[in-house]
Amino acid sequence: MGKSAAEEYLRAFYYLQKKNGVAKASELASYLGVSKAGVSEMLSALSSRGLMKAKRYAPARLTARGLALAKKMTFKHRVLESFLSEKLHMPSDKIHEEASRLEHAISDDASHRLYEMLGKPRRDPHGQPINP
Repeated sequence: MGKSAAEEYLRAFYYLQKKNGVAKASELASYLGVSKAGVSEMLSALSSRGLMKAKRYAPARLTARGLALAKKMTFKHRVLESFLSEKLHMPSDKIHEEASRLEHAISDDASHRLYEMLGKPRRDPHGQPINP
């Protein structure tokens, strides 16, 4: 399991959980464009790393460590989307995918500096809240 794949799953899980109250494997698979079997495998791997609690036939949930990492990745993603939209004027249909690639490479320091440079925006271009 690559670091960026794990981070992407955590961020997606967190997003779906906030949106729907729970993140089902089928929703996660659809959101990420992967198979349900791939989701089950990743949830198991994240569980073994102490980032999730995943048991058969029970809703998975993030551990405190997993939640902290998911929130950090969400912040980075939304700041990057704002930067790509506001400063690089990328089309709105391209910024999510580009931010998804960049969020794994940008440091915490650089993402916070971008956030400050952008004037500490409250929402990303899609209207989602940005919480530092």
